[in-house]
Amino acid sequence: MPNLRLLSLITIFVILVVAAAIYHIAPNDLSGYGSIASAGGSLLAVIWFSGSLWYQSTQLKEQRAQFQAQFRHLQEASRRDSLVLAKSILERAEEKAIALHGKINSIDELFPLYMQFDELKPLIESTDPAVVQDAYSSWIKKEGAATTFIKGIKSAASVYLQSIETKDIDYTKTPEEFVLIYGCWFWGQPFFEAYQGPANLLCDWMVRLEPGRKAAHLAGIASAGRMFGINFLKIDKVREDIQEHREKDYPVPKIAEGL
Repeated sequence: MPNLRLLSLITIFVILVVAAAIYHIAPNDLSGYGSIASAGGSLLAVIWFSGSLWYQSTQLKEQRAQFQAQFRHLQEASRRDSLVLAKSILERAEEKAIALHGKINSIDELFPLYMQFDELKPLIESTDPAVVQDAYSSWIKKEGAATTFIKGIKSAASVYLQSIETKDIDYTKTPEEFVLIYGCWFWGQPFFEAYQGPANLLCDWMVRLEPGRKAAHLAGIASAGRMFGINFLKIDKVREDIQEHREKDYPVPKIAEGL
């Protein structure tokens, strides 16, 4: 026990004081002997009880420090494991995005192509199903690749943020909004930083182009209905989408009008 020597010295001192007091008491004063011995015993009990409390307090502090060190170690191990998993998710997302587009060799090539959204004009304005289908086939390669890539980043970021117990994160946001809002929490981490540039550029454009992107998807569905018959569509759902576009003041593709 720490400071055991000090407690022993205090005990010896108390015993000596008691002995000295007893020595000076008259031999026939038995009550005085008892009072002094009782007082000395009580004092020793208090001293050793206080020493025991102090020792327990020291042990608790040491245990708390050990627990905190273990907790920090577990947190760091969890963070490292989450980053390794995030790396795998990011790499798979990049590979899938490149494969979906079919004409790029690196994810860095995707954004310059995504900026060229010439397909949106015929998708929104044309009433020719064949023209709309051609435009949609071209557009969906870029949109599908971008969406797959950004979804992968959101998944990887979610794994990391949950591992470090980050508070006030809304995981229901769309991938592009999620990355733009919460990127400050993970872009500085290993493996994420390599994707920061293309991801931020893509997300910014995807958010700004949301009305056109939604309209393009609706145009693709409507053109399929025009070409192959509306019996292939859940026409009620298509009409709900058209009404939702109007309520949001999004453009309604001309090919979808009258369905």
